[in-house]
Amino acid sequence: MSGTTKNTIQKILLVALSAMAVSIVCISFLSDRENKEKSKYLKNEKSLVEEELREIIKNYDHLTKEHVTNSTELLLEKKKAEVLLDNIAHTTLDYESLTDYRKKMIELRKSNLQIQRKLHSSMSSGSINTSFK
Repeated sequence: MSGTTKNTIQKILLVALSAMAVSIVCISFLSDRENKEKSKYLKNEKSLVEEELREIIKNYDHLTKEHVTNSTELLLEKKKAEVLLDNIAHTTLDYESLTDYRKKMIELRKSNLQIQRKLHSSMSSGSINTSFK
């Protein structure tokens, strides 16, 4: 090989290596930014789920005070919400676990609404029955 061919090959390799180095830096920067956005999103969603669970727990506290006769059922449901809240607080979330927690929270919310309807309908029917006596 002649000296100019060697120099040309070295220059081409140097340019290729430089381009690869710049590409790696760009990819790492973009990846880091994406990870920060993902982390911010997950933290935000985690706090929303935790707040929703706190509201459900408060609602069970309120219902327990109003309906002492049904307090066992209410306390069991409240305990489920507290356990889920505790699990979320001690877990580093990813998209999959966040989805699982959201599903469980929705089940708790549905259960809470069913219990509220049941208690309110029993109060309504109880008050109607007592007015006829």
